[in-house]
Amino acid sequence: MYKFLLSLHVLGAVLLIGPFVLLGFLGDRAIRRADAEEIRRGARYMARFAIGSAVVAVLGAATLGLSDRYTFGTPWVLVSVVLWLVAMGVATGLTVPSLRRAADKVEQGDLGGLAGRVVGSSAIVLVLFVVITILMVVRP
Repeated sequence: MYKFLLSLHVLGAVLLIGPFVLLGFLGDRAIRRADAEEIRRGARYMARFAIGSAVVAVLGAATLGLSDRYTFGTPWVLVSVVLWLVAMGVATGLTVPSLRRAADKVEQGDLGGLAGRVVGSSAIVLVLFVVITILMVVRP
């Protein structure tokens, strides 16, 4: 059962977190093209993939619960959980709302200011997930 859950966790990370991380950058491209509908679609998909990221986290927790070697107190696990929480906060608390505001601004003909916030917060989310991935592979 452990290997099955671990496989689902890794597969979910690839199929759900990968797109989640990239959607902010696609939203930035839509802002630069002034495509309000595409910006809204990016925000909507990013919010949905955030739910998928939570599913991946639950699968990871279930896998951890079956592990004889690691616990929630294991340092790399604890750091990964904290980084995931920060990434989710940045993505759902900054990137998604910024995309929604950008869509509204584009519709009003105002193209100022939000592209930098979207790409900056997306870069933070990307870096956090890169660090999480490294921690889970290396397991220091």
